[in-house]
Amino acid sequence: MFKSSAACVLIVAAGLIGASFSFAADEPAASTFVSLSFEGACDAQNNRLWLRNTHPYKTILTRVRWRAAGGKDLSEEFYPMPNSQREIGCAAEAEILSAEFAAF
Repeated sequence: MFKSSAACVLIVAAGLIGASFSFAADEPAASTFVSLSFEGACDAQNNRLWLRNTHPYKTILTRVRWRAAGGKDLSEEFYPMPNSQREIGCAAEAEILSAEFAAF
């Protein structure tokens, strides 16, 4: 009786582990939850640049490149918290270079 119970526990545990791996694989990419937007003017050529993370519970490591009019390219990593928005600075153009779920 004990051997069959132990076998059942192992089968159930293996099934739960397999289910957790398939759930993680089904989650959309981190890049689908982060976005940049321009809201408000800094001056005649630049606008306020904002980074938004819409994921309900994960922080996303996001690398952003931006440039102010007449300025040099800047690149920096940000860790926007879940359901948050933060201002990066003033820019004429910007893009998200990469996004991945933070591993902490």
